[in-house]
Amino acid sequence: MSEGPNAFCNGALREVRPVLFRPIGALAGGAGRLRPVEPSMPVRRLLGPLALIVLVVAVGFAIVLSTREAGRQRAARAVVAVHGLVGSEKEAYLRDPRVLDELRKNGFDLRIETAGSREMAKRTDLSTYDFAFPAGAPAGQRLKVIVKAKDVYTPFFTPMAVASWKTIANIMIANGIVKIDGGHYMIVDMPKLLAAENEGKRWHDFKASSGYDVNKSVLVTTTDPRKSNSGVMYAALASYVLNGNQVVQSDAQVQRVQTQINGLFLRQGFQESSSAGPFEDYVEIGMGKAPLVMIYESQFIEYLLAHANDRGGQKVLLYPRPTIYTKHTFVPIDEAGDRLGQLLQTDPVLQHLAVEHGFRIQDSAYSSDFWKRNGISVPEQLIDVVDPPSFEFLEDLITGVERAYTSNQEVPRDGSNDSRPGRNS
Repeated sequence: MSEGPNAFCNGALREVRPVLFRPIGALAGGAGRLRPVEPSMPVRRLLGPLALIVLVVAVGFAIVLSTREAGRQRAARAVVAVHGLVGSEKEAYLRDPRVLDELRKNGFDLRIETAGSREMAKRTDLSTYDFAFPAGAPAGQRLKVIVKAKDVYTPFFTPMAVASWKTIANIMIANGIVKIDGGHYMIVDMPKLLAAENEGKRWHDFKASSGYDVNKSVLVTTTDPRKSNSGVMYAALASYVLNGNQVVQSDAQVQRVQTQINGLFLRQGFQESSSAGPFEDYVEIGMGKAPLVMIYESQFIEYLLAHANDRGGQKVLLYPRPTIYTKHTFVPIDEAGDRLGQLLQTDPVLQHLAVEHGFRIQDSAYSSDFWKRNGISVPEQLIDVVDPPSFEFLEDLITGVERAYTSNQEVPRDGSNDSRPGRNS
């Protein structure tokens, strides 16, 4: 092994050999040259183990730091139980095992209860939940104020539409209420449809009605607007049309349309308290029970994705012009709820699974492509869309409907004892 200003180790760990210097002669100027000398044996034996100790301490310190960082990461990923109120139209999505698995991977164990959107805003126990997830921006904004949420999130949205049948659509086409545009059925004369409802028109009164020649009132079946958002959205859309194609935004305008709004709901008789109910009747009982049903577009798409044999069959979707969007608004009540809301809105896996349940997301190209690949045709973009009234004026309209039920003694029976699945959400 050569010696010099430094000592090197080759192969396995060898002892470090410090180099000492001593003068070997004097030059003319009195300066001397230094030459390396070997350290004494005791020094060599001491320094070797000392270097090894320093190395072991350094490695141990690095391991401690790494362990602490891993612990912090595990704590960040610790699964936290979150409990929330949700509208029934999102129940299938939020109970999807794939959604629950993705949530657990991100630290959430989700537990939900279904409730009507209007009911949520009247709950007195909201502080016992981590979040509320109603359907509709008006209810969401009202809840934001109540729980003093800093932010709300809109992971997905869906337009309101009318589930119907080709036979019914053809009758309405013959009477100028519906037309086919771009391969999709559009209700182009909403005032005429609302007038037919309020004037008590019967299906056999329409021309070319041989396919549905029945003595049954022309009505759009909705949920109970006192309990469910889809009924409220029909009231919001009808109020816009009846108010001269303007959003209701004053007490005077509420009064102007109230009587006609009341009639749209009073004439229906019993109404379900959940959007799942009327859609189940549409699917299971058929045209005789439900010729026209106000639903979320997402319900129809979700159904077709699960029932390929019904694609291109008698079931069709009619899009009102104008229509109205339901923005599914996530309202966090505490910090865990806020993190969950952000995740639902930004996680690609959760967003794509929402599309599989029929919801529209901000990435409209993904939604359209996925549905097309699965043989489902819906309008890529709806242009004629209106906003609902603010929560206060919408609440005034629904309170008016509530008073009309009471004064006419035509309050539908409470569905709280209806044991059919999905009827009490």
